[in-house]
Amino acid sequence: MNIVPLANETLDSFLLKSQQIHKEAIKLALERYDKEIYSLIDHKRFVLIRLDERTILSSYGILRFKRRYYYDSFMEEYCYLLDNKLQIPKSKRMTNELILKILDLASIMSYKEVGEHLSNEFVISKYTVWKTINEVLLETYFDIDIDRKDLKIHVQIDEKFIGMISSINKKKYYTLTIFAGKELIGKSYKLLNKTVISSSKLRDLKDKLNDILVNRYKVSPDEEIFISGDFATYIQNFNESISCCKARYVPDKFHVYKTLKDTLPDVYVDDYSLNNENFQNYLIKELVKIDDNARKLKNILIKNPKSFKSYLDPEYLGCSQEGQNSHIYAPRFGKYANRFSPSTIEKLSLIREARAMNAKVILVHKYRKIPGPIDVSMPQPYEDIVKYALDTREMKFETMKMFNQIKYGGL
Repeated sequence: MNIVPLANETLDSFLLKSQQIHKEAIKLALERYDKEIYSLIDHKRFVLIRLDERTILSSYGILRFKRRYYYDSFMEEYCYLLDNKLQIPKSKRMTNELILKILDLASIMSYKEVGEHLSNEFVISKYTVWKTINEVLLETYFDIDIDRKDLKIHVQIDEKFIGMISSINKKKYYTLTIFAGKELIGKSYKLLNKTVISSSKLRDLKDKLNDILVNRYKVSPDEEIFISGDFATYIQNFNESISCCKARYVPDKFHVYKTLKDTLPDVYVDDYSLNNENFQNYLIKELVKIDDNARKLKNILIKNPKSFKSYLDPEYLGCSQEGQNSHIYAPRFGKYANRFSPSTIEKLSLIREARAMNAKVILVHKYRKIPGPIDVSMPQPYEDIVKYALDTREMKFETMKMFNQIKYGGL
């Protein structure tokens, strides 16, 4: 889609012209670097064959530059020294920053739309977008550890139901947020010291959580953290999977109060009454409505009535993963028509999570190996070690015997 303004704006033409100038500057810088390499190498070893043009797609547009092609007489192979210095694989046609842009856009729009929105100079196919995403491996990298001082750690858990190519029905995808502290900004709260993770496998999610709690939040074995979520059994038992510290399950306030309001709209409930034994017994009797959430809340009141005690703890800030699911994951995974493989979901989720946390993403390609650096210095010529032949025939017997023992390893 081309957007045509009512009048020509000077700023628009200036920006387009600046982009072209920037591209030309990149091209000149690359060719200048190639020329610098040529001036420094040993020309007896590296024989110049020709000058070749290379085309690479980037978020700046199509980059075309020329570089020298050599024959390495020492290694007996052909090479582009500029490509080697910049660690560009042979078959790579996209810069890493463009691949990250593809992943970023794919986490909020369809593959077809991604190919059309990358640049005003080129369009890539839906298949190329899919192939690019399929062939990369991603990992989140955090520059610094969390300095939470004495703030209590909260872990909130939930799941999204996403259409996956392996199933006709939607399948669970687990999401989790760790935070310590929050601040009021306008009419809403901002979570502090936040880390967002997710996984299609519950076991992997638990492993990630334990690792981050130890390495990023520096929890101690005697420390206790809050685990909050809805009434799902796996969330209620999630504290048993925390091996690095103690953990306490706290029913998510949002789900508790919503269930009570839907089931018992005329009954007044607050944090204090929820911890009153007589009131809890009253709720158990009244929660008879045939509703799944009401039944689950009733079971918590019977089996774990002390779980609401945290509501009276000033260190418990109350939390719900529902908001994170809406803001981070819903833009891409909210529609039933979208169907993904679990690995693709994790990649696109990681991009959304990194953006939410302002974290770095490490990108590795599955198949394209970065070439090893070429040592452009001329290797030293091979020299045989000088050997001396010692004639012992005219020596006295004892002297000859000693030298012969040395010669044949007798001493």
